Amino acid sequence: MKIKLAGIFTAFICLAMVTGAFAATPDNAIIKHTTKTIKLESNPSTGYHWVATYNKALVKLVNQKYEAYNPKLLGSPGIDTFIFTGYKGSKVVMKYVRTGDVNPLKIITFTL
Repeated sequence: MKIKLAGIFTAFICLAMVTGAFAATPDNAIIKHTTKTIKLESNPSTGYHWVATYNKALVKLVNQKYEAYNPKLLGSPGIDTFIFTGYKGSKVVMKYVRTGDVNPLKIITFTL
């Protein structure tokens, strides 16, 4: 009899733990991965460049490249392209700063 009660009690505890775990995770709490491409005008010849700030545990910088509008023209402005992947809803803060300056010229926040 004691063995039978112990088995029933163990099964009840396991069932309570499993259903409690599901109850603590609502459907809207399921986190999904997403990819975001950010394109920003830039002119590195002026000393300014874009710096990304983000939570590295939630977001990863996959690729970054700069393409001048006119590659044959020295000092030509262009587009900086950043590709991030991470958890949906994560924030990426882009700051347009000049090397050595403390205050950025522009700050833009994006959400994945």
